Amino acid sequence: MEPTETGDRQIPDQRFLPSGDEAGSAPEDRAFRPDVEGLRAVAILLVVFVHVGIPGFGGGLIGVDVFFVISGFVITGLLLREQDATGSIRFLSFYARRARRILPAAILVIIVTLVATDVLVSHRLAVLVASDARWTTTFLGNFHFGSVTPTVFTPRPQTPLFHYWSLAVEEQFYLIYPAFFVGLMALPGKFALRNRLALGLAAIIVISFISSVLASKPGLIGPFVSPFTHAWELALGGLVAVMTKQLRRIPSAVGALMTWTGVLLIGIATETITIQTAYPGYAAALPVVGAVLVVAGGASKPRLGAEVVLGTPIFRWLGRRSYSWYLWHWPVLVIAASYAHRTVYGNSIVENLCLASAALVLAAITYVLVENPIRHSGLFRRKPRATLAGALLLIASCVALTFAF
Repeated sequence: MEPTETGDRQIPDQRFLPSGDEAGSAPEDRAFRPDVEGLRAVAILLVVFVHVGIPGFGGGLIGVDVFFVISGFVITGLLLREQDATGSIRFLSFYARRARRILPAAILVIIVTLVATDVLVSHRLAVLVASDARWTTTFLGNFHFGSVTPTVFTPRPQTPLFHYWSLAVEEQFYLIYPAFFVGLMALPGKFALRNRLALGLAAIIVISFISSVLASKPGLIGPFVSPFTHAWELALGGLVAVMTKQLRRIPSAVGALMTWTGVLLIGIATETITIQTAYPGYAAALPVVGAVLVVAGGASKPRLGAEVVLGTPIFRWLGRRSYSWYLWHWPVLVIAASYAHRTVYGNSIVENLCLASAALVLAAITYVLVENPIRHSGLFRRKPRATLAGALLLIASCVALTFAF
């Protein structure tokens, strides 16, 4: 049993695993879901493979949508566990946890990318990257990139920080999600919290999905990186966590069929979605529903479900390092290509695979030396105010650094 932080005092609860990680599922679910961790590996492999240029993975950017579903599931599970254990949601603790989890590795990669661009490529490109870095550091990169590159055909040098748009979408969603959660808790009436959450999340899903369908056009960057067109994906993951009690009653055979059907849908989306697809739009439903089926079907722990593969050590190892690999892989590919006066897709697949592998090594080092020590730091966990103050200082320092270029 580990303590949870509430200012300067500690309340023991069951929300932490022996490893020090938080249980990323609803209280009724297994505290640790190896299938969900393995699904992270699938998501990052899809993203890396499309960026490397491997044939057959042209729609690999759907991996980001799979990440959104997982993230919505995990964050909702964390909030449900906190509400179940303490009867409330502590905003400072929530945002301090997000800061510990996201910021250290994200800021490290931004700084290294900026310096490496200046040293290895050119100061001119570093100036452009510095401009991008100011926005990505403050988790507004999606709006920035949607403005400076309105379409995929806009003439602008490849930026090694473009992939930070997805982090911005997540953090913008989570900026208001705890308040949404607490607001539903506080509403008068006899509806149980789970019912209120289900109705609230369903409303987000419907509104956001309709917005996505109406806004998405082939080649448009704005809708592709907008939080409004992706909020339904995060909310759908949250809805799976809310419905855990019902999902655990699913017969094992049905649960197994759901998980493998989900894997199949993700695979079909990877093959069929192209740059000509209006995305996210209707098309995003294929990988998102696929991810939902994998997570929802796995709630009953079916014996022959996709977990027999996703729960293997290699998938779990990649899943744990998926965040750092996501951060590192694109800057490594772009900087190396720019150094050789080419674009990423001007490199051979073998060259890009070697670079992506080097990025995985950097990710593994970052995971051991940066992610885990800070995320599991007892001092930071006990001091959410100090954590948030340090996070703001880290952001301000990184933004200040960008003006040196």
